[in-house]
Amino acid sequence: MNNTKLTPSDYLRRAFPFLLLAAYGVFLCSYFIFNDYSAPYQFYARVMFILSLFVVVGSIKEVWKHKLFQTIVAYILYLLLSGFWSDPLNWYRLGQKATIAVNLISFIAVTHFLVHWNRSFFERTLQACILFATFAAVISIVVFYSNNSFPAMRLNPIGSLTNINEFSNVYAIFALLAAFFVMRFPGRKLNWVFIFSIGAFICVAWFGQSRTAFTAMIIALLTLVCLMQKNKRLLYLGPLVALAGLLFMAFPEVLDQVFQRGRGLRPLIWTAIWDEAKATPLLGRGLLSPVSVEVAGHVFETAHNAFLQLFWQGGAVGVIIFLLLLVVAFHHAWAWGQQQGDFSIFCILIFTVCTMMTGVDTLIERPRDQWMLFWFPLALLISYRSKPSPSGFYNPLTTAVRTRT
Repeated sequence: MNNTKLTPSDYLRRAFPFLLLAAYGVFLCSYFIFNDYSAPYQFYARVMFILSLFVVVGSIKEVWKHKLFQTIVAYILYLLLSGFWSDPLNWYRLGQKATIAVNLISFIAVTHFLVHWNRSFFERTLQACILFATFAAVISIVVFYSNNSFPAMRLNPIGSLTNINEFSNVYAIFALLAAFFVMRFPGRKLNWVFIFSIGAFICVAWFGQSRTAFTAMIIALLTLVCLMQKNKRLLYLGPLVALAGLLFMAFPEVLDQVFQRGRGLRPLIWTAIWDEAKATPLLGRGLLSPVSVEVAGHVFETAHNAFLQLFWQGGAVGVIIFLLLLVVAFHHAWAWGQQQGDFSIFCILIFTVCTMMTGVDTLIERPRDQWMLFWFPLALLISYRSKPSPSGFYNPLTTAVRTRT
């Protein structure tokens, strides 16, 4: 019988990973919890980042030799370096970008720590986040259309994001996460809840008339279904096709609104951005150089295309590093899919690339949709595709946090 009396520090060591996991879950749901645009960033800076200080060093030691992590660091460092030839050079803004870069690295480190501390608890937290996001999606649809014309009015969900396209992107990532768990644990009763969640997230993009997010989500989900085992394809393809067909047939008003909007000004914006970015093709104008082009009497300060935005900021060198990052990420995601029989992360990356064609202007930014859209799947991929040391993680609060799966 062990009569050793636990000290307050012992309780703190035991409670710390649970506290970090809870904060992580709140952060993933912060887009729906808070109303203020800057609230998710404030929560991360004041809670998540402080907690991450106890695990970041040990986690980085574990993932430092991971090719994807090295490529991410190279991409971030190059863009920060490009800030020095920006016009104008603003030291305060460069410091802000550097701070965000540190937060991104800490986010990857925390994800890695939690996955290898207790993968079961981590994935249960992700499942809870999916259910919370489902609740937020359903409430958003009900509340908005109780006060607005259904379905012609473009949905404006509740939460801290600034527009429906950002909301649709975040909800789409939760849809693909739900598919991740449906693939991982076939036959569970909870899977029908996740299938309902996927339907709710698709409805957000549909009623929000977010053309890119809706199309990219369908492409990613269809790709995932096609990569399944043959005996499972029809089981999941049926509900997906049925829902998409139902939305098209039952709510033609949404399609009318989409067609009335036409193709928009994006092609003209892209042409104008390309013409100006060609003046500095090799190294770009720098991370801090503001984008500003006039199209059809309007001034646009974003490229509405992540690749063009990167070409503007980092030139051909930045684009090459970023494309290398994507190649490495897709390689690891495909390898993970072949190893585990689950290509969910691979399909999340497909969704990400499709979405970046018409939005997500900069990736080193405060927590908006790009954190869930881009950095979160990369953090998952690094965490699942890396192995901890036999002795576990070291941090100031714990002598050794043993790996559990």
